[in-house]
Amino acid sequence: MLTAIVFLPLLAGVIVLLAPGRSARWIAAIFTGGVFLLSLWLYFGLLGGSFGDVAHPQWYEHLDWINLQVGTTTFRVDYALGVDGLSILMLILNALLSFLAVIGSWNIQPRQKFYMALLLFLETGVAGVFASYDLFLFIFFWEVELVPMFLLIGIWGGARREYAAWKFLLYTLIGSVFTLGGIFILYFQAGGKSASFQYLSVAGPRITGTIPFFGASLSLPVVIFILICVAFAVKMPMWPVHTWLPDAHTEAPTAVSVLLAGILLKMGAYGLIRVGFGFLPQGLEPIAPWLGIIGAISVLWGAGASMVQHDMKRMIAYSSVSHMGYISLGVAAAAVATSAGALNFREAALTGASLQMFAHGLITGMLFFCVGVLYERAHTREIDIFGGIGKVMPVLMLLYSFACFTSLGLPGGAGFVAEYLTFTGSYATLPVQTIFAVFGIVLTAGYLLWMLRRSFYGALNLKWAWLTDASARERAILITLAVVILLVGIYPAPFIDLLSPSVHHMLTTAQSVVAR
Repeated sequence: MLTAIVFLPLLAGVIVLLAPGRSARWIAAIFTGGVFLLSLWLYFGLLGGSFGDVAHPQWYEHLDWINLQVGTTTFRVDYALGVDGLSILMLILNALLSFLAVIGSWNIQPRQKFYMALLLFLETGVAGVFASYDLFLFIFFWEVELVPMFLLIGIWGGARREYAAWKFLLYTLIGSVFTLGGIFILYFQAGGKSASFQYLSVAGPRITGTIPFFGASLSLPVVIFILICVAFAVKMPMWPVHTWLPDAHTEAPTAVSVLLAGILLKMGAYGLIRVGFGFLPQGLEPIAPWLGIIGAISVLWGAGASMVQHDMKRMIAYSSVSHMGYISLGVAAAAVATSAGALNFREAALTGASLQMFAHGLITGMLFFCVGVLYERAHTREIDIFGGIGKVMPVLMLLYSFACFTSLGLPGGAGFVAEYLTFTGSYATLPVQTIFAVFGIVLTAGYLLWMLRRSFYGALNLKWAWLTDASARERAILITLAVVILLVGIYPAPFIDLLSPSVHHMLTTAQSVVAR
């Protein structure tokens, strides 16, 4: 089942390249829709029994892959795929947004076959990251994802597409070099000469020791944690390594922006939680307050930058930097205290951060689709050039307003639940950082409501009286996302219950490792 979810899009991409051009979008839609149904099957399979955790995944596949002897050292990599409550939400999000991205790109030109094939290849790379239960397999899929995203931005992007694509590639590749180095150090430190990269084999290792640094010494667990998390920080992205994101979003086509914000940024957050926190809690704990500070800065910096943007896409891109800062804050809050009395608050913080990944993917995906509908008609995204266009685009105005309200965290939306849990948990352990981060909500309301007022409300600018409303296909995409956002916001229990076993296991394991 997991192998099918990961590799069916790859197979579909090859079929698309070989099939007649007019059938490419139908093949892509059928396969991405099928993968989405399979991911739901996995979800309902979890509901029927144990939700599973990182050490006891409900769904698990394993085959021996690489067993290489170099001198006295055995280099072992397994083909291991697994799903627990944390990763299943990401697989569902990836499958849903990939399907909607294909539908949203129905009329893409030119080279439609190649475009659809790249979307499918991208889905395989991202699904592999979320399903991998072997660190080497994880970083392999992490790199595979770069190629289709680079080409999608570089070929179908805007006027500065080549600059944006190369900037995205270089930032991510440089970060990956550090992460790969950290993974190898962890591998040899945790397992000796015949270790496996599998999560089940090395989750919660006790790494000790120091390394010399200009006459002083640095904690080895902290150094390994920082190395491993460089690529995750770039991908999320955290301040100050976030500058590639606005350029990539501004130049990317609409559906690619949806995938970039909705899924690819979550790869960084998922890696921070699953690998950084899961494997090296003793490396995270000493620097957790600093990670919380970086999270708070990301929230405020992203929100402040959003307020001064004139391009809708660029505004939403900076808002992603802000909202991903909540995840950094939640992870830091979960790691900063190890006393049993704070365990409930730490669970709330990490659960909120994990749910924020899912909620932000849905909400930001909807925001970018709304901008795409407007841009397809007006061929501009300048906020101040519009005015009162809600009078000729009432459905888009309603759906765009809904997406903005849920993004700023109003009750009833998925964003409210995730942010409430994160702030409730983080205030108990990182109160100062949390207070500053909460102020980001005020700024978020400012730039989103200001954008809506200037563009959609008020007197109609007659220059845009000819605009037409969202089509039936576009409405179907936006309403689908709105329904899921409302479902999570109104009845979040199934999603929180899904996350709880994995979050509890990670925290108790981290507590025992740090206490040794």
